Amino acid sequence: MARLSGERVKWFDIPEDPDGAKVKIKHLKKGEVNDIEDQIELYQTMLRPDAAGKMQQEIKVNPAKGDKRYAYLCAAVIDWEKVFGADGKPMDCTDANKILLARDDETFGPFVSKSRIALTELVAAEREAARKNSKA
Repeated sequence: MARLSGERVKWFDIPEDPDGAKVKIKHLKKGEVNDIEDQIELYQTMLRPDAAGKMQQEIKVNPAKGDKRYAYLCAAVIDWEKVFGADGKPMDCTDANKILLARDDETFGPFVSKSRIALTELVAAEREAARKNSKA
């Protein structure tokens, strides 16, 4: 019988953060990644005639712009602790604040990306172990 795998999350400490901030990262499933890709349209395929009039496929890369460039980050970061605004007050974990933090701190986006990769590898290892155990 098919079963849904449920949501997999993990807390990651922000390296060398003086306040001890940490971020809760959600593993993005393939369907969620596909949905994000649909929203930001990374590639556009067109048919154009060449000099001989023969139709040629052309692929145009459309880099995400504005807030859309943070779509993966916003989907993956679901909570945080000890993240503060410029006024020293705790910031709520909203998409607007996630984007604000990523724009202000150039290390936040790469940190989230590395954390997502680590979580994806952990999920893959857990699934492989579960698959092996189910055959036993």
